[in-house]
Amino acid sequence: MKICPLITQASILDDKELLVRELDDVEPSAGGAQAAPGKDDEIFINPASKPRSEESLIDEIAPVVPIRFLAKSYRGRVECLGELCRFHDDELRACRIERLIAGEAASGKDAMAGIRVELDKAWESQRKSGSELFELMKEMRERNEMSVMELKTGVERKIDDLASFMRASSEEKQKAIDAISLTLDAKTDEIERKIDAGEQEFRTFRDEVSGWKSALAKNLETIETGLGEHRKLVRELSDNHTGIMNLVEGQKKSIEVEEKKRRSTEARMINNGGVMAYHNGQYEKALELFKKAIDLDPAMTEAYNNLGLTYTEINEEEKATEAFKTAISLSPELAAAYNNLGYVFYRLGSYREAIEMYNEAIGRSNDSSSAYTNLGNAYYKLEKIEDAIDAWKKALALDPANEKARRNLKRFHAEVK
Repeated sequence: MKICPLITQASILDDKELLVRELDDVEPSAGGAQAAPGKDDEIFINPASKPRSEESLIDEIAPVVPIRFLAKSYRGRVECLGELCRFHDDELRACRIERLIAGEAASGKDAMAGIRVELDKAWESQRKSGSELFELMKEMRERNEMSVMELKTGVERKIDDLASFMRASSEEKQKAIDAISLTLDAKTDEIERKIDAGEQEFRTFRDEVSGWKSALAKNLETIETGLGEHRKLVRELSDNHTGIMNLVEGQKKSIEVEEKKRRSTEARMINNGGVMAYHNGQYEKALELFKKAIDLDPAMTEAYNNLGLTYTEINEEEKATEAFKTAISLSPELAAAYNNLGYVFYRLGSYREAIEMYNEAIGRSNDSSSAYTNLGNAYYKLEKIEDAIDAWKKALALDPANEKARRNLKRFHAEVK
């Protein structure tokens, strides 16, 4: 590398921030600076500089001067920094000092003055560049703080919107429950009125029979002479008795039907309560409510299906399988029960049985996007990649908003790459 003696001789003693790079492994040459006389033959030290740590020096000039090294002493030849030096002309790719020396060598003292002017310009340019960089970093930091504040405000606003939506949804569900309760009360009052009306009719008929008996007692003396009339009266009494029996039987059946409806309505309300508990993560309470609904209405397929879902959540796969099979036996066309049973087989690692159940669900449902998604997952576990991709694509075609199918396709392609 070149030696820059002019910079060394002209600036190293009075410019403590001179940008040079020393070569510690080079011994001072004969033409270089000699060791100053003194104790222990110490190497000559710039008298204008004070001992400071490298870190403190860099911190002091970093905001304005982008340099890598700072001269503290001169012990030998100085290596040229090239493009790193602030006296380097990037356009001409040459040293400004050498150019000035070559162009103004004949000027004598004017050459040194021009060099000093050029040095001052280069130093000021370097200082301005560092200042601009410092301002740019300050602006970037302010923008970053503003972006963080905007993001925080947006997240808080979204949380408030979600809380409002959940409160509104809860109020709507409460209104629905109140409406069902009012309807049940009205039906109960109607049944009680019908029972009271039946009892009144029965009492009226009993009074009529009592009247007939009185009439028969009064007409006993004329029975023998009016046998024809007596037979007619017996037939009428027999017909009336048949009517009474039919009326009683009809009332009994009507009461049984109304009772069945009442129990079914109550079971449905309890089942809805179990669904709410399930979605709130209260699985033990949900199990209790679903079982109670089944006791009131043993033919309630929905309650068995919900019972199976709850057992699945608490990892009791055997009970979940039994509940789903019962739901299928009560309603063989219930696609959701096949899909849920397939998911239990999937969790148990029985992927072929899971595929069979998912196909049963697809064949019984007009909207089988979820079943296709689960089918693709099972095929993927069996390493049937093409079948899995085809199933996920069908799920996405049926429901473009199916994020599970979309995410599975993206993840699969990432694995292939």
